[in-house]
Amino acid sequence: MTSLLIATEDPHLLFHRLFNNSFQTLGSIKDRISQIFIDILCCTRSSAYLTDTRTSRNNELFPFAFQDLLEAIGSKHQQKTQEFSAPDKDSGGGGGDPEVVFNVLDAILKCSLERLKHMRESMSWAHIGHYNYKLKAGYSQHIDTIRNLSLEGRLGVALRLRSKMIHQGIFPDVVTHNYLINGFCKVNAFEKAEWLVTQMSLWGPSPNVATYNTLMKGYCAFGDTDKALDLISAMNYGKVKPNVITYTILVHAHCKKEKLEEARALLLELTDEYSEKTLIASTILMDSSFKKGDTSLAFTLWKEILSKEVDVVAYNVVIHGSSLRYDLILAYKYINQMLKIGFLPDNFTYNTLINTLCKMKQIDEAFYLYKVMSKMGVTPDKITYNILIQWLCRLENMVTAHELLNSMLEKSMIPPLLTWNLVIGGYGRHGDKQNTLHIMNQMMEYGVLPNVFTYNALIHMFIKRGEISKAHLVMKEMISSGPLPDTVTYNLLVGAESEFGHLYSAEQIHDDMLERGYEPDVITYTKLIKGFCMRGKIEDAERIFSFHMLKKCNNLVIDHFPFQILIKKYFKIGNLDGAYGVYQKWLRIDQGQ
Repeated sequence: MTSLLIATEDPHLLFHRLFNNSFQTLGSIKDRISQIFIDILCCTRSSAYLTDTRTSRNNELFPFAFQDLLEAIGSKHQQKTQEFSAPDKDSGGGGGDPEVVFNVLDAILKCSLERLKHMRESMSWAHIGHYNYKLKAGYSQHIDTIRNLSLEGRLGVALRLRSKMIHQGIFPDVVTHNYLINGFCKVNAFEKAEWLVTQMSLWGPSPNVATYNTLMKGYCAFGDTDKALDLISAMNYGKVKPNVITYTILVHAHCKKEKLEEARALLLELTDEYSEKTLIASTILMDSSFKKGDTSLAFTLWKEILSKEVDVVAYNVVIHGSSLRYDLILAYKYINQMLKIGFLPDNFTYNTLINTLCKMKQIDEAFYLYKVMSKMGVTPDKITYNILIQWLCRLENMVTAHELLNSMLEKSMIPPLLTWNLVIGGYGRHGDKQNTLHIMNQMMEYGVLPNVFTYNALIHMFIKRGEISKAHLVMKEMISSGPLPDTVTYNLLVGAESEFGHLYSAEQIHDDMLERGYEPDVITYTKLIKGFCMRGKIEDAERIFSFHMLKKCNNLVIDHFPFQILIKKYFKIGNLDGAYGVYQKWLRIDQGQ
C-alpha cells in the first residue's frame, strides 16, 4: 500500500521533498530513495493504470530543470536499468532480482548526490565571491565619500558615515581618519580631533606620524605651540617616531611667534636626526631671522645650507633678506651665484628686486628689470604688475600705470580688484572724471565688482571736482544697493562739507553716522573742528572738541592736529587764555589723566 502511494505521488513534489528537506541527512535520503525505486520497479503489473498515469504526467508536470537532471542521471545507466528492470520470463512475469536492482539504483543515487553536492558548493562559492566583491566596492565608496566630505567641511555627515561603517564591523583606514582630523583642525574643533586620535589608539587603526603631524599643524595654525609640543610626548608614548615634517612644523610655528631661539634649538635637534633633510626648516628660520633683523643668525644658517644643499627657494630668501637691508649689491651677487650653479631666477626673485627698486624710488631700474625678466623667459605675474602700478600711482604717473593695466588685459590677465582700485584711486585723486569712470566701467565689464574702496575713490573724485551733490548720490547708491559705506566714506563727505563751509550739512552727516551705528574717529572730529575754525566759529569748534572728542578719548587715539588747529585759532583771535586751556588739556591727555 505504501509502495502504491509513493508510486502515484507527483514526481515533482517527491524529488522536491527528498532533495530539499534540510532536516534529513544524506544517508537517510539515500536509503529512502533506494527503497522508493525498489518499490516502483518491483511493483506488480496490476498497477499498470497507475504507472501509465505516472508516465503520461511526466511530460506535463515535471519541471524542465528536473527532467534534464533525471535524463542526465539516467543516461549513464540506461542500459543497466533496462537490463535488470525487465521482467523475468521464468518467474512468470515477476520483477527482477531486488538485490541487483538495489545495486544499480545505489550507484545512480551516489552519482546524482555527488553531482548535487558539487552544484551546491559552486553556488556557495559564487555567492561568497559576489558578497566579497560587494563588500570591497562598498568599502571603497564609503572611504572616498568620507574623504570628500572632510575636504568639503561637511564633517558631521562624514563622522556619521564612519560610525555606520564601524557598526557594520568595518573600520576606515588611517588615511581616512587623517582626512577627518585635518577637517576638524581647520575649523578649530580640536576636541573632536583629539577624540578621534584617542579612538584610533583604543580601537584602531593606530595613529601614524601623519596623524600627529596633522594635529600638530592645526595647533600651530591657531598659535597654540604648547599643545603642539605636547604631542611629541604623545608620539613617544604611542611609539610613533617624529620625522622631518614634525620638526619643520614646529620650527615654522616658533618662527611665526618670533621665538627664534626655540626654533634654532629644534633645528639643531632635527639636524642630529636628519642631517641631510633640514633644508626647508633652515630656510624658514633664515627667512624669519632676516625679517626680525637678526642678520647674524640668518647668514650663519645660510652658510650651513651652502655646506649641505641649496635650492632656488633658499636663494630667494637670502636675496629677499639682502633687499630688506636695501643692499642690492649683495642681492645681485647671490643672483650671479644662482646662475653659475644652474639655478634660474623665478617670479619671486624678480618681484623682490623690482619692489626694492620701487621703494628706493628707482622706477626706471625697476622697469628695466621688468623687461629683462620677459626676455629671460619669466612671465611677469599679477604681483609684478601690482607692484609697479602701485608705485606709479603713488608717484602720480597715471599714464604709465594705465598702460600697464592695458598690458595685463592684452595678455588675457584679468587684474585683481586691488589693481583696478589703485588706478581708479589715482585718477580720482587728480579729479580725472573721464578716466575714473572709464576704468570703473571697464572693470565691471570684465566681471570684477567694485567694493567700498572703489566707491570711496569715486566719491573722492567728485569732491575734488567740487561736485558734492554727486558724491552724496554715490553714497546713497551704496546704502541702497551696496556695498555699505564705511567711516572713510563719511569722513570724505564731512571734510568736503566742512571745507566748503556747509557746517550744518557736515554735522548732519556726523549725526547720520551715529544713527547708523558708525563710530566717528579722530579724523571725523578734526575735520569738523577745522571747518568751524575756518568760519570763525570757535565756540562750536570748542564744543565739538570738548563734548564729543575728549568725551571719547578713552576710545580714540588723539593726535596733535586738533590741538594745533584750536591753539592757532585762539592765537589768531588773540585769546591767549583759550590757547593755554587747550594746551593744558593736551598735556593731561599725553600724561594719561
